[in-house]
Amino acid sequence: MYLVRPADFQDLPALERLAQQAGIGFTNFPANRDRLNDKIASSKRALQTDVVNPGDETYLFVLVDEATGDVVGTSGLEAMVGLESPFYSYRIDEVVHASPQLQIHNRIPALFLCHDYSGTSRMMAMIINNQHQNPTAMSLLSRARLLFIAKHSDRFTQKLFVELRGDSDKHGYSPFWESLGKHFFSMDFKKADYLSGVSSKHFIADLMPRYPIYVPTLSSEAQDVIGVVHEDSAKTSDLLLDEGFEFRGYVDIFDAGPTVEARIQDLRTIREQKSGKTLISTKSEIEAKNTDSASYLISAGHLEDFRVTSARAISQVAGLSIDDQTSERLSIGSGSQIQWATL
Repeated sequence: MYLVRPADFQDLPALERLAQQAGIGFTNFPANRDRLNDKIASSKRALQTDVVNPGDETYLFVLVDEATGDVVGTSGLEAMVGLESPFYSYRIDEVVHASPQLQIHNRIPALFLCHDYSGTSRMMAMIINNQHQNPTAMSLLSRARLLFIAKHSDRFTQKLFVELRGDSDKHGYSPFWESLGKHFFSMDFKKADYLSGVSSKHFIADLMPRYPIYVPTLSSEAQDVIGVVHEDSAKTSDLLLDEGFEFRGYVDIFDAGPTVEARIQDLRTIREQKSGKTLISTKSEIEAKNTDSASYLISAGHLEDFRVTSARAISQVAGLSIDDQTSERLSIGSGSQIQWATL
């Protein structure tokens, strides 16, 4: 069984291992001990702060394998990006070139540098140990963040977006970067990706071209990967699309990975989640009612005490019947306030 909870400083070694395993392309989760430590500190600070409107708060969560106590995954939320410096993306659009004299009318795809997502909430990188990339663990870790948003909606904007990792190989070769970014940054993709994760992003504004990039001027290899998800992020992409996220024509400026977005109220987990009180039953009682029980994501606790797990339970008018083992994992008792959504 798995449990999602807020990250703590004791999780730092495990988070380092996850960052190293993730490899290149997770700009917001670099394999840098100091930067990861800062992320934990920022998350703990946000969870201890009374928030009226979303700001620069960051929330970092970990996935724990209850059988061993090991941290085997992580994911996070940013309440609002682009406060200190603009959050850059490429918007895919068209430029029209026409000549009435020659009766030529061409619509040419182009990439426009923009910061349309500045001031918007973001779901950060989701990373899970290779041995635990099963549907239950991945759904739990991804959707736990949405239950947190549902419980603390005043801490987030009405729109939410996610950047998906674009195409690159294990050696750090990105076709898009080689055809575009490399010429302006004078460094390889791996270094640029790392610097973006550990330092101020002002260098992006200083070096990126200001004018539209005509897509046909890029190499055919680069054109082919615009908006393409990295093969290792395909499962994550499927989860997000199933939730209700949509691609609206924005891609990452480094690897051209797609950005997906949605209004929070339209996301399936948030739309369908219910809240009520805990009813405690024995595991055998719940198992005996096979036809009435179902698998649920179940969350409890407030801010620092926030917990999410998955378990079979029975939805009732008065609340949700869970077994004593599930209540123990969530550190709650009978009558505690909880949220749940079908797994």
